[in-house]
Amino acid sequence: MGFGVRRGDFRFLILLSLKEKSMHGYALIQEIGRTYQRPVSAGLVYPTLQELGDMELVTVEEKDGKKVYTITEKGKKYLADNQDVVERLKAGREYADKVGQFSFMKEIHDMTDMLMMNSEYVDKNKMERIQEILEDTRKKVAAVIFQ
Repeated sequence: MGFGVRRGDFRFLILLSLKEKSMHGYALIQEIGRTYQRPVSAGLVYPTLQELGDMELVTVEEKDGKKVYTITEKGKKYLADNQDVVERLKAGREYADKVGQFSFMKEIHDMTDMLMMNSEYVDKNKMERIQEILEDTRKKVAAVIFQ
């Protein structure tokens, strides 16, 4: 799952996105994926939009050949009544923003995994070369941060 997102939270992600502006389904897929650093499929969005419509939390209107979804007053009240979930998701969004800003952390994690999983191919000589590269990189990063 994405940052701060738990099973059953997806309807809140949709409502929070629609609270900012009305959107069609594909725009919601893009918005949630970008905002929460969470891949989203049409197979999840459209059934959830149907469910939210059945609950009268969103309305749908045809515009330029696309279905555009809008949060209702009942949907806004639903968000207000579930403020604990909303706050957790907002905190997750802030964390996702930071991770997106520092996406190189994933690269570091992936590099560590690669070294651990392939340790039988890394002899003493290779390890010394890797350590030199990392030390040089650390110095360059520090120079950028503290210049």
